[in-house]
Amino acid sequence: MSGTVPALLDNGAKREWYNAQEFSELDLVGIPNTKRNINALASREDWQSTTLARKRSGRGGGWEYHIDLLPEPARKALGARFNIERLNAVVNVVQTNAPAKTKVALADADGAQRRAAEARKQILQMLEQLVMRGMAYDKAVCDLAVKVKVLLSQEVLTPDENQLLELVRTAKDKGTGISRRAIYNWRKAFKECGFAGLIPGKRKQDALNASRYEWAPGFLKFYADPRKPTVALALDQYRASLIEPTHAPSYDQVKRYLTKLKKADPIAAYKGREGVLALKARKVYVSRSTEGLEPTDIYTGDGKTFDAFVAHPFSGNPMRPEITSILDVATRKCVGYSIGLNEKAYDVSEALRNASMSNGVAAIFYVDNGKGYKNQLLDEAAVGMLARLGTHKEHSIAYNSQARGVIERFNGSVYTRLAKTLPSYTGTDLDREAALKLHKTIKKDLKEKGGSDLLISWNGFLKIFDSALQYYNERPHSGLAEMRDPITGRKRRMSPNECWAQFEANDFQAVRLCQEDADDLSRPAVRRKVTRGLVTIETNRYFALELERYDHREVMVCYDMLDAHQVWVRELDYVEGVETPGALICTAKFEGNSQAYFPKPVIDTAREKKAKTATKRLENRLRRVEQEQRPGYLMEHSGEQPMEVFASAPGFEASTDADLVSVVMEPPARTENVVHLADPIEAPKPQPITRSGRPVFKSKEELAVWVLDNPEKMTDLDKKILSDCMTNRTYLDLFEALGIDTDSLRTLLRAAA
Repeated sequence: MSGTVPALLDNGAKREWYNAQEFSELDLVGIPNTKRNINALASREDWQSTTLARKRSGRGGGWEYHIDLLPEPARKALGARFNIERLNAVVNVVQTNAPAKTKVALADADGAQRRAAEARKQILQMLEQLVMRGMAYDKAVCDLAVKVKVLLSQEVLTPDENQLLELVRTAKDKGTGISRRAIYNWRKAFKECGFAGLIPGKRKQDALNASRYEWAPGFLKFYADPRKPTVALALDQYRASLIEPTHAPSYDQVKRYLTKLKKADPIAAYKGREGVLALKARKVYVSRSTEGLEPTDIYTGDGKTFDAFVAHPFSGNPMRPEITSILDVATRKCVGYSIGLNEKAYDVSEALRNASMSNGVAAIFYVDNGKGYKNQLLDEAAVGMLARLGTHKEHSIAYNSQARGVIERFNGSVYTRLAKTLPSYTGTDLDREAALKLHKTIKKDLKEKGGSDLLISWNGFLKIFDSALQYYNERPHSGLAEMRDPITGRKRRMSPNECWAQFEANDFQAVRLCQEDADDLSRPAVRRKVTRGLVTIETNRYFALELERYDHREVMVCYDMLDAHQVWVRELDYVEGVETPGALICTAKFEGNSQAYFPKPVIDTAREKKAKTATKRLENRLRRVEQEQRPGYLMEHSGEQPMEVFASAPGFEASTDADLVSVVMEPPARTENVVHLADPIEAPKPQPITRSGRPVFKSKEELAVWVLDNPEKMTDLDKKILSDCMTNRTYLDLFEALGIDTDSLRTLLRAAA
């Protein structure tokens, strides 16, 4: 035997004529399996003398015999094989003879319909295999139906029996069992339409029409709430609002309605429960292409609060720095950054200046609508940094952070990743129990040691931060083009630095700032009017003789945030109707004013203002505490002298009415034990000394002052009391407001620990 099985189909129809060689290759039941023996069988039964034998046309000649000459077992086996081969035939071949409506049904079939059709096809194949073994088709169908019915009533099944039941459940459009009529219908449908005939019809969809769900609009008024009430709560509220509560739907009806609504219109299902940003994340989007862009064409920036605690550079307390990053859109490279306490205009301008110095000046600066990007420091037509750089600023649409996905993804993949490597990570996805443990441990360490090992130092943070940015710029980026790795020879994505280098290799040159321009841009500028040779920045006044001829004219004043001894004054010129910075007039020196003998930098002024505000807030808080504990004027009473009953108080028995009036109407004399709410807060003064040589302290502030003056006399109880104060924000603010040196006190407590 050649091992090749002849085809049983001829242009999609059943083949009925075979020669002796093909009969032998079919290896059917009841006939020989060699060509020689087949020819001997034909000679014995004289097949060639009948009308079911014919001369083979074509080269080689020979005889072909009709399948009706075969014995009954052989004919049944050949018929079963024909059905199996038809089942396994390509769907497209069978589909060509199917009606047009069947093609549409096949194309529109969903996943569940296709799975049902595949299961039905497997069941038909199982039956044909039984027929090949000599079983009649009707008996095979009856046995299968009975077997399924028996298995459904059993509790313990074998893996094969479970698989059979699962196949039947998938094949059935509804119900659990299987009937002879269903199998015969599948067989007939397959013969007529092929695989498409086995696809079950779609169930009629339950339309969300207003007539059936009249209660839906009223229920959604309570359910579509940003507080996200549960279905049960919203249903109770809706039921309470009805005149006839019995007209309200049941809980299951509402659940089914919401399930259908989420499939039909997801936006309508969540509208009201979610805001604009959350709903936009459910809608389709259009991705932006960077094709045709070059480096420095578009810079995008954003601020990110670091998701881990870092030791404050001055106080050592835990804080979360605010990072402002600048990215080049074409290459995804981080070209500049700044780190501050929040996203202020100074931080944004510093990040933009660093980017312009190291990588080039941007043509467009694409940012959100935050206060850090909408201010005079950046936007002023003549003195703003963007105007001096020649950069055009574009704001994204409000509530559309997806439009700046480049910088949003960068914040998550770089800064969040870096924060999760630190033990002080405090992101929103941190386990609640772990977050509580972290805060307690840091607080305990600060109380006992004045610092915590969980907090990375400021210099250490700057070091790992710089390393993280270098790693990002050197790492392949999925948003960039592919290249072949020079070392491994494999294809991979470019890194931001490689993409930038490729542009430079193609004769791209960025417009970078020289050192002189960079120094000028590092100084924020404001518009000021000259008055008798003076210009004013905050509370500082600057004078120069060259400004005399610019009296009552506006000029551009540049200042250094860290050095306030001088400012740089420029003219304001008009070029083609646009106000631009002009030539340098002079360098005005600090002249002094009535408020300070030494100039105060802008940052120092801001810190002083912050401290005054904190002091005022603390004084108000102390007043509220005193009002709660001592309403009005409260006379302090000593427990050593019990108060006598009013009726037996001496002196009142013989008092006249005039004496009583004078006692009631005249205000009490001012004593040391009376608390007056209007008295200003004064620095604590030492109290009388006790027999042990220690003063009597009325407050913890007095104890702190005395311990700083007498550190050798500090006891363990003093150390515990003051350690608690150093971890309490209220007492720290109070100590600073009263002029107590908290740094020296903290050092003293650490040394005594």
